[in-house]
Amino acid sequence: MSRITLSSREIAAVDYDPEALRLEVELRKGDVYEIDGVPETIYQTLITCESPGTYYHLHIRKGDYKMTRLR
Repeated sequence: MSRITLSSREIAAVDYDPEALRLEVELRKGDVYEIDGVPETIYQTLITCESPGTYYHLHIRKGDYKMTRLR
């Protein structure tokens, strides 16, 4: 996985493992979440869309993915 910094008011950085379909999201407030089962198309849209925070809430947090809070 390789960390990518986002210019988002809510999301500080993301990591993605395409083999495991695992996304790690670090929020600006310090929380870090590991999300399993995320297709690469969802990840690619997250890192290229105009509003990553909104996309994250609508398509990942409210999606049918297993989320684990790491910190």
